[in-house]
Amino acid sequence: MFAGLLQPIHLVVVLGILLLVLGPGRLRHVGRTLGQSVRELVAGFREATHPPAAPEATPPAALPARPCPRCAAWSVEMASYCTRCGARLE
Repeated sequence: MFAGLLQPIHLVVVLGILLLVLGPGRLRHVGRTLGQSVRELVAGFREATHPPAAPEATPPAALPARPCPRCAAWSVEMASYCTRCGARLE
């Protein structure tokens, strides 16, 4: 139904109109901004589909921590439950 709707000449016409309206400097800025937006969108999708890595095996130096008795992941000393496996911390 829409097979012949978009052809290469249409893209050339649209780019020509954009060049006339925005000018070469502004068109470059718009293209750069659009590219950065697409990169951030793709990075957001990657973060959503791939969970962060497992917690570190050593405690962070800034916070007092203790290991979980079940999974040995380090948790902040004030935490009641392990953030990795959900076990109750004593």
